[in-house]
Amino acid sequence: MKVLALLIVLFSQYAFASDSHCYSIKDQDQKNLCLATVKHQDSYCYSIHSADSKNSCLALVKNQKSYCYSIKSSDMKNHCLASVK
Repeated sequence: MKVLALLIVLFSQYAFASDSHCYSIKDQDQKNLCLATVKHQDSYCYSIHSADSKNSCLALVKNQKSYCYSIKSSDMKNHCLASVK
């Protein structure tokens, strides 16, 4: 549940962030998530260690719901499915 809450906050923050903001983030997974969403580059998602977070990142950056179905956390999966059009 903590991961889901964190992702919701992070995605909403990174939608308006610049890449310079991303580089100031100390946590590598959060930094990669920020860079992936700001630069719209899926290569950063592959550097995220948490499998669920990685799949969520890929789903959002690539706009493909198929990645959401690989997420094990049901709350996170449902959020992913609702976020990807």
